[in-house]
Amino acid sequence: MALSRIFSIFLLMAVGYGARKEKLLDENGIRAVSNLVLNIALPCTIISSFDRSIPFSAAKDLIKVAIYAIAIHGISIALSEILFSKMERTKQKILIYATVFSNCGFMGFPLAESIFGHSSLMYVSIYVMIFNIFTWSYGVALLSRGENGDQRTKKTQIKDMLLNPGIIAVAIGFVLWILPFSMPQTISYAVVLIANCTTPLSMIVVGATLASLGVKGLFSGMEVWIGSFMRLLVLPILVIIFMKISKQNDFPMQIASLLAAMPAAAQTVIFAERHDADVLLASKIVFISTVLSAVTIPIVAQLLQA
Repeated sequence: MALSRIFSIFLLMAVGYGARKEKLLDENGIRAVSNLVLNIALPCTIISSFDRSIPFSAAKDLIKVAIYAIAIHGISIALSEILFSKMERTKQKILIYATVFSNCGFMGFPLAESIFGHSSLMYVSIYVMIFNIFTWSYGVALLSRGENGDQRTKKTQIKDMLLNPGIIAVAIGFVLWILPFSMPQTISYAVVLIANCTTPLSMIVVGATLASLGVKGLFSGMEVWIGSFMRLLVLPILVIIFMKISKQNDFPMQIASLLAAMPAAAQTVIFAERHDADVLLASKIVFISTVLSAVTIPIVAQLLQA
C-alpha cells in the first residue's frame, strides 16, 4: 500500500513536470493553482474530514488522539525552532514547516486503514483536524515572518492567524459534526469533489516547480537532506521512544506515531508559493522525503507493532 500510494504521488508530480515543460503552466499559472488550492480546495478538505460517522462513544480515545497530535506538533515546533535558529530565514522557514507538518491526510488515511483496519480512519480524521489547526495558525505565522519588510503589526498577524480559510473551515466542520443533521447531499458531495482535488493539484504544483531543475538539482543542497532526515527519522523515532518509555502503547498512540512518520506535507509547496518562501527547497524536500518514505514507513510500522 505504501509503495502504491507513493507511486501515485510521483505520477501526479510527472503531470505537473510535463505541463511546465510543455509550457501549459508558467509562473503565473502555478501561482493561480496554488491560490485555488489554498483558498478553496484545502478548506473543503478540512470540512469533509469531520466525518459524521464518528460515534460519540469513541470520544475518550478520540480525545487521546487529539492530545497526542497536539503534543507531537508542539514538540516538533520547539525542536525545529531551536535546531534551525541559525539558518538563513528563507530556508529556515521551509525546514521548520517541513519538519512539523507531515502528509498525514493523503498518505495517512490509506496507510492507517491497511495497517490497523477501517476503524482507524476516525482516529486519523481527528489527527488531521489538529494538523489543520496548526497549519493555518502556526504554519501561516511561520511562513509570513518577515513579509512586507517586517512592517506587519502584531494585531494584523493575529487576525491573519485566526481569520483565514483554514481556521474558518475548521469551525464550519466542527459545527457540522455536532449538529443533529447533515448537510444536503448535493452540497456535501460537491464539497467532497472539491476536496479530492487538493492532493492532485498540490502535487502538480510540486512537479511544475521541479521542472526548472535538472535531475542533479533535485538532490542538491544539504538542506534537502536535513529536512527529509528530520521529517522521516528524527521525529518518528522520538515519538516511538516516548511511547515505549511511557508505556503509552495504546491504539490512539500507534495511530499518532504512524502519522508523524509520513513525508513532508504536499501543501508545503503551496504555502511557500503563497508567502514567497523558498519554493524550490520546499518542492525538493517534498520529493525526496516521499521517495525515502517507501523505506522508512514500513520500518516505523514494524516498530509500532513490535
